[in-house]
Amino acid sequence: MTDFDSLLRWPLDTDGWQRTLLVGTLLVATLPLAIPGVFLAGYAVRLLRTGPDDPALPTFAGLRSLAGTGLRAAGIVVAYHLPAAALLVAGTAGVASAFHQWRTLLLLRPGSIVGAFDLASLTGAVGVALLGTALLPVCGYVATVAVTAYADADDVTAAFAIGRLRDRVCAVATLRAWLLASLVVVASGVCAALLGGVSATVPGVGPLLTAAVRFYGGLVAVGVWNETRPADDVTVGGAGTDASSTSADPV
Repeated sequence: MTDFDSLLRWPLDTDGWQRTLLVGTLLVATLPLAIPGVFLAGYAVRLLRTGPDDPALPTFAGLRSLAGTGLRAAGIVVAYHLPAAALLVAGTAGVASAFHQWRTLLLLRPGSIVGAFDLASLTGAVGVALLGTALLPVCGYVATVAVTAYADADDVTAAFAIGRLRDRVCAVATLRAWLLASLVVVASGVCAALLGGVSATVPGVGPLLTAAVRFYGGLVAVGVWNETRPADDVTVGGAGTDASSTSADPV
């Protein structure tokens, strides 16, 4: 297994990393727009099909293929986040409804502040919203495994093969790899925020510097995930590809 120091440096040890870092930085800097997000999702799939031993980072060439891959990957992520999103929407709506009802009754009966407040409904709605919030990292973990299955097999249906995904998701080694990659993402986010704050006095520099750190952190995180997650034949009984499968993007 590649040591962490090598994983931290591996994007800089590849050929043509400057152009890739520049394009990735610009895409991250414009992420509030949907199209850059699609391209970044497609690029993430290309990264999942590479590793630190590859001589060069995948490029952003072939925009049509990249966009198609990104749309499929984004669809997989959205699908696996629907349970948490539904709970969050239901809980938030319940809280808003409880407060609206309380406000309405209070206007009608100003002297019954406590009696007009439906504590049971509010507690239930808050509980549902908290459950949805707690499910977000779980959905993120499962979505990561599902997108990786899609990248390995070059087939969207692999992302929804519940039996095979269950074996991968329940593997302790897979969870450990995801936690390590998540720590890299969090650490890069903290560094980006700190650097952005320091460089905020220089117009235009802060957002670009923040975007560059976040993109580089994403590269390292995917490298950590690729290197530390178990091979498919370990988690699924030898019925699939290994962690370094390099299928081509569908056109």
